[in-house]
This record gives sequence, C-alpha cells and structure tokens, in this order.
Amino acid sequence: MVFCTYCGQSFTRDEHLERHILTHTNVKPFKCFTCHMSFARRDLLQRHYTVHGRDSNNQEGLPANNGMIPKSAGRTPIACSNCAKTKTKCDKKFPCSRCAGRNLRCTLRPTRRASKNVNRIVPPGEGTGSGSSSEHGANNENRNGSNTNSPQPQQAQAEQQQQPQHSNRTPDEKPSNTVDGPTPTPFFDQSPPNPQPPVLPTVLSPLPTPVNGFIQHTPMSGYDDFMRTGRDGSENGASPRFIMDWTQMQLPPEYDPMGRNDPMLIANMSLDMNGMPNHGETLLGMIPELAQALPPVQTPIQTPRMDGTFSDLELGSSAAMFYPSNRHPSISDSGVPDLGAIIAAQDGWTVFRCTPPIPSSSCPRTARLNLERLEQSLRNHEGWSNWRPSWDEADFASGEQLTVMQLHESTRDKLLAITQTFLHKALDIHKEGMSGSPGSGESPSSTGSNFVLLPPARVLEYFLRSYANSFERYYPLTARGTLDANELMQCYNDKASSLLILMMIAQGAMVIPSVEARWLTGGLTEACRISLFDLIEKNIIMSGDPIVLRSALLFTVQAAWSGDKWQMDIAMGQRGMYFAMLRHSGVLEPRHAPSPQLNARGTTEGLWSDWIQQESKSRLIYSWVMVDQDLSLFHDAAPLFSVTEFGAPMPDADRLWQAKSSSEWSEIFNQVHEFSGGYSSVGSGARPLSLRDLFRHFLDDEIIAQGIELAPLHLRLLLHPLQSLVCQYCQLLSCFSDNMASRQRSRAVTAASTRVRLEEVQALLQRWYDLADRYIKANPMCAMMQANLAMFHLISLNAVTNFPEIERLARREGFDGTYQQLLWIHKRCIADVEEAIFHCGQILRLVRSMPRGIRPPWWPGAIYRVALILWTDSLTHNESVTPSSGLFPASSVSFAVDALPAEHPLIVRYLTKREGVPTLTKRDGSQIPMDHAFTVLSHCIDVIDEGVATRFSDGIRGKLERLARG
Repeated sequence: MVFCTYCGQSFTRDEHLERHILTHTNVKPFKCFTCHMSFARRDLLQRHYTVHGRDSNNQEGLPANNGMIPKSAGRTPIACSNCAKTKTKCDKKFPCSRCAGRNLRCTLRPTRRASKNVNRIVPPGEGTGSGSSSEHGANNENRNGSNTNSPQPQQAQAEQQQQPQHSNRTPDEKPSNTVDGPTPTPFFDQSPPNPQPPVLPTVLSPLPTPVNGFIQHTPMSGYDDFMRTGRDGSENGASPRFIMDWTQMQLPPEYDPMGRNDPMLIANMSLDMNGMPNHGETLLGMIPELAQALPPVQTPIQTPRMDGTFSDLELGSSAAMFYPSNRHPSISDSGVPDLGAIIAAQDGWTVFRCTPPIPSSSCPRTARLNLERLEQSLRNHEGWSNWRPSWDEADFASGEQLTVMQLHESTRDKLLAITQTFLHKALDIHKEGMSGSPGSGESPSSTGSNFVLLPPARVLEYFLRSYANSFERYYPLTARGTLDANELMQCYNDKASSLLILMMIAQGAMVIPSVEARWLTGGLTEACRISLFDLIEKNIIMSGDPIVLRSALLFTVQAAWSGDKWQMDIAMGQRGMYFAMLRHSGVLEPRHAPSPQLNARGTTEGLWSDWIQQESKSRLIYSWVMVDQDLSLFHDAAPLFSVTEFGAPMPDADRLWQAKSSSEWSEIFNQVHEFSGGYSSVGSGARPLSLRDLFRHFLDDEIIAQGIELAPLHLRLLLHPLQSLVCQYCQLLSCFSDNMASRQRSRAVTAASTRVRLEEVQALLQRWYDLADRYIKANPMCAMMQANLAMFHLISLNAVTNFPEIERLARREGFDGTYQQLLWIHKRCIADVEEAIFHCGQILRLVRSMPRGIRPPWWPGAIYRVALILWTDSLTHNESVTPSSGLFPASSVSFAVDALPAEHPLIVRYLTKREGVPTLTKRDGSQIPMDHAFTVLSHCIDVIDEGVATRFSDGIRGKLERLARG
C-alpha cells in the first residue's frame, strides 16, 4: 500500500500513485507532436490522435473525417458504416477486416450528436452561418443553439468570399448555391460572422493581451513620459467582439483551452505586434498544420493594441542576448541559446512580478526538456573531456572555503551506476511525452539506448569546487574543512549519498556561465527531485535522516533560485513538507544528553567525533532557518518557522568546525569556551545558546553586558525573528482602511499603534546593526557578513516600503493615470523616501563589493527590489509640477548613495537633516541622477551584468529590461 504525500489517498500499485501524482503537480507529460497539445494520460493522447487521421499508435491511416472525432461515448471508435448496417462485429480499424475481405469501401460514420450539429443542412428560413450581422446571429442563436455555427457547403462559402455583399442578406433568403447532399466541411474552414472586410484579419487570442506601453523605448524623465506612454497604449480602439458560439464547437473532452497557444511554438520567432489589426499574419500562421485551415478569428473580448514591440522577448534565445559587451561572460557568448521554454515561462513566475503575468496553464512544461538536455549533454563525452570552467580565478583569491579531495574512479563508477537508476526513473515518468516519432518511444534527441556517462572526474571536481566556494560560504555544512565525495559514498545508504553528491554538482554548475553546466543543473535537479521524493515515500524513516534532509535543503535552494518557473514553484510547495519533516524528526528541541567524558573512546578523537555529529545537526537545522528567511523575504510572506521552536543549540565557531585534527580542535575549543582558573573545557559539553535563548538576551539588551560572543552565522540567525515581526506589522498596516468614518470609531488596534510597534522593531534592527558593526570593527569582512548586512537592509526596506503595491504599480493595476493618484500610490508604496533610498544604496554597494563568483544565490532578487523602489520614487519627479529639480533643492550637495558607507557624514546628514541629493555611481566613478526612471532601471541592469549570468539573473534582467523598454 502506497500513499500520496499531497492528499493522503492510498493506492495498491506504484503506477497508480504515479498517475495520481500528476493531478497535483499539473504535469502533462504526453504531448502530441502534430499540434503540440499536452495530456495528463496516455489514453487521452491516443484518443486525440484520431483528430489528425492517425490510430492510437500515432500511425498514418485514419482519415481526418472533416475534423470530426469518430468516438462513441468518448471512449473508443465506433463501427464503420457497412458493419453498422449489417449489425456485424467491426474490429474498428481502417479499413476494417470485414470490408477489406469483401472489397467494400470502409467509411467511418460520425456519432449521432456530431451528425446533428455538424452535418445537417440549414433549413430555409433560418439564418445561415455566415450571412447575417452580429444582431441576426444573436437572434438565430436564441432560436437554434447550433445555427450560428452551422458550416456552409464549400461551394457556397467560396462564392460568399468572392461576393462580400451577400453577407447582408436577410435570414429569409436562401443561399445562392445549394448542394444535393450533406457535404460536411471542417469547422475551422468556416469564417465566423465578421462585420469587417475579410481582408482585415484580427487577433486570435481568446485572452486579453496585456498592455506593454508602460515605459517607452526612449529614456523616461519622470511622470510626463510615464503618462505619455500610458496614453499611447490606451488610445486605440479594441477589436470587435467575437460572435461565434464556442459552446457548440465539437472539441475533444480533454481539450485544454489555456494550452492552445503553446509558447514553445514561437520559441525561435521574433514577434512584432505593431499594427496588429492591419496585418494579415496571426500567431496561427506559425503552426504549419493550422495556417491553411484557420481563417482569421476575432477575440471574444476587447484587446487593446500594443504600442511596443515584442522584439525584446526573442523566446528562442537567452535573455542575456541583450547584455552589453562589457558584461560577465554568459552562454550567449558561445552562440548557443538557452531553453526557450524556460524563457517563455518567466512571466509565469509567482514572484518578481513587475510585468503582466501569464497563467501557469499557459507556461510550457520544462521537466521533460531538462531531462532531454541532460541526456544529450551526458552523451557528449568528447565535449566534456575538453571542457574547462569559465570562471574568474580572482573569486578564489580570498581563499577557498573548503578543500575538495580528488574523486576516485571507483567512486565515479559507483555514482554513475546509481545516477543511471535516477535518470531512468525520471525518463520513465516522462517517457510518453518524449515520443520523437510514431511508435518509436524515443525522444527526438535520444538514440537507441538511455545509457549515459558522467563527465570525467576532473570536471566533477570543478563543479564540487564551485559548490564549496559559493554555497558553503553561506550554508556551511561540511566538517573538517574538506569536501571528500569518496567518504560520502561510503555511507550506509548509497542512494541518499548519491543524491547529496549530485545535488552538490548541480549547485556548483549553476553558478558557471556555460550552456553545458545549465543543462547539467536543470536535468540533475529534476532527476534528483523525483528520486528524493521516491526515497522518502518508500521509507518514511528516511525523512529524519540527516543526509536526506541535507539533500532536500540543496534541492530547495537550487530549485528556488533556478530561474525555471516549475522548479521554483515545486521548491516553494515542497518546502513546507521538508519543514514538517524537520519538526517531526525532533531535532529542533534540545536533548539533555549526559556530558561526554574525556575517556569516552579513550582519546580526544572520540570527543571530536561526537562533537562533529552534534554540530552537524545544529548546522543543518539552522541552515533550514536561513532558507526559510530567504524565501519568505523575497516572496513577501511570513516565515514558516517561529523563534520559539528553536531550542537546539546554535552552530559553534567556524574555526572549530573547520579544524582538521582532534588536537587542533581541542586547542581551539579551549580558546572559544574558555573556563576560569585555567581548566580545560574539552569534554565539558559546552555548547552555544539556542536561537530562542539568544533572542531573549537580545530583547533584554544583555548580549554585550554578558560578554556573549557572536559569529556571523549567529547574527544572521538573529535577523529571522526580526523579519517575522516586520512582516507581521506591515501586513497588519496594509489591512487598515483609509475611510475617515472608520478612523473616528474607537478601535482596540489602530494604524497609529501598529506604526509605533513597527518603529520599535526598527529600533531592534538598529540594535542588531550596532552588534554587527562591533563585530566588523574587530574582525575582517567576510562573505557571510556582507550577506548579513544586505539582508539587514532588505528587511529594513520592508519596514518603510510596501513592495507588493510597487509591483502592482509596475503592472499598472488600479492606476487611472492621474498625477494625483500617482502621488497617493507613491505615499502608500514608500513611507520614508530618504531611508528607503539609503537602504537601496547600501544594498547596491554591498552586492557590488562581493566577488562575482561567491555571491549568495538571491543577489539578483535584491537588485530587483532596489530597482523597483528607486524606479517608483523617480516617477514622482514631474517637471511640470516641480520644474526646479524634483524633490530636492537646487543648492543641495550630491553624493553617491551606493558608494559611501553608512557612517559617512554625508549619509548621516541626509538621514537626519534630509539634506543632499543622492545619486548612483557607475563603475568608472561617474554619478547618475535618480530622477529618470529609465536611467535608474538601466543602471540596475548594468549591476546585474557585472555578476555571473545564471538563469535566475537572466530572468530578472529580462523583466527589468522589459519594464524599462515598455
């Protein structure tokens, strides 16, 4: 008996559970390669093949039968006409064996309902399908539900197309040409009633087209250009309403109306939507099979014309194709485009939504494509043997976090064998959607076998080194300062160890700007996701295993910042499950074990081993806390963990964790946990405070008084409860009404009292900054401390801004275009302009000061939030209202807000006395004013260009560029 982890439903067979899981994940792995429609089940795809004149195995042979589906009760084809007349059994092939044996003409007959709706001739006196105007069509629909959609004979239709004046005849007139018998024609061969001349085909999409004229191609100068582009995008008339009755159309039951316009169909095409109503090309022309069969179709609702072009979408290439020549190398430099499906689904992200979103049902699925590219990449043995990483060695100049041991060939062979099972399981789940040719059962890029080889051990070491240099700096989980994959493979569970190593490889490949690395990352993440879920599902005891929880942590971080819409959604959906697994394992609560004795194993070696085991659990727990903080911050949601849950001791000093021998560990332990009187602390069981106790001391302002030493990791963890408080009070403030009548009533909780509470939290944030500044003055700056300060400024930004409202303004939702409303929205979005600009500048300074290869995975998201906040403030610089210089006096001194530290006198003067004009700084030192929206966004795009190009940074860059271009 197996159970669904989503809803708890039980199944007796694994294949039934796998089929059921698709209903939760919304994955449709079975795809028709003729029309690109996707289905959740194989039998639905086989039934769909009959539409294209194919049998259930996608073989040629069945006629299209004029677009009708020869099914009975929606299950199996019905008997042919000859067998039905003689009431004999029909094998339902074409031609059937009975007709072939008797040399009879085998004809398929339509169902009774289809013959009534499609094949019947319109009787005299009723309106014809293409004759009347929209008013007549409405009357005919009331009298006969299917009349407005009744197709005309082909000869009559041809003459109507030659003589448009016939379209104005009354319903009582008869067609000029008649036919002797019912000659059904395909439904889409009939043009719908169109009051416009037939030479002006219009839009095809049944969905509203989002307005793209938000910011024009030319640089913006505040509100004036902002409103001019808004007027340009809304002064056009809408297309006429569609009057065809779609309910009468004979469509297959599994038809998905949201999936008709598959972005994969236009992956390598450049779309120019200018003058859409005056051109004959529509998106249907991109589909060869439908270009000749589908006439112009009008939208059922009004579609405003789009002023801007879609040339910047170029779905067939990476968003990095817009990068200037001075940007960091990306995959576009090699001339190989990224997966078009991943780029096409960027507007479907559930986070970072500054552009008009598209529904998830319209986003192409990427799981199969990732597996295909992984299989294709792993078969390129010659390419991997000559592969070298394109990273900057200067990123390693500050010293690597870990030493990566050489990978043994035996370890690689064992890893390869287990990887084969992971890949085959993932391919089996998606194999039906990978059929490249009828009946072949293979993907278009596959050969006769699915056997693949891992890259050479030298290449895998590159990826592990990249992982150790980037990920381990912010989530230190590897002990002794050494990453030894050979030792990991000797674990008690080979599959769990292999999952961990493969996720390390995928994480390291993510930050390398190479198309091979991207394909490896996407495919390994998808394959490991399936195997990780399967491992936990088959053995629930593994849900508390440290290696499994660590693999789940790597998957969550990797998928959440992957830039792949579906992996990002899965990571956000499954993080709650992994958090629950962590809670239920009982590791969050303290365990009062007896103090270890020095002779527990006879030597200090045993004490060191026991300490590493306990420290590993602590670091795993609090790494999940940091992941919870990162995801909740950028999704503008409350963290899932509460500070009261963390009773386990926090991680100890990094020097102890990276000690390479027991003697070195013992010496450092006596220094960190120094006892009075010269007694040795080794064997005393001394451990750091829990996060719950540390936060209690922080609230009481006793950390300095009691001499509690804080490491960068402890300072980072202290930000988690502060972020929870900021999120709670900001959400509460957004719920208060602006109605004056409600303000006069007596209320227990008011907006004013909530703001007071929020100011108290801001005071706690300032206390945290004082502790961080105290640490920085006594210790050298490290990557973890830089990330801590950036996170502090991001949380402080949330206290003075309403970022969801800013994104709604970027999408022009609820905005009527008046300058007065813009000022009102600006006040709701940014409560304190000077403080918001200060925090934005500090985030830019901290991110740019980090080496490009070792930045935290969320750094493009931080630049995105800074860009939108500064962009929102620049919109209020209306030259017609404040012709002097916007919000700042002409005599104020300008200063670079993103180049000066927080303690600089100009920064302090700006925050306390509100004096000075903040500017942004280019890499050459020149200053940029902040009163032009286009300039602000362009500068933030340049900052993204300075970092390593990943799929996530490409997606953020593309969104900002679309917002800047309009």
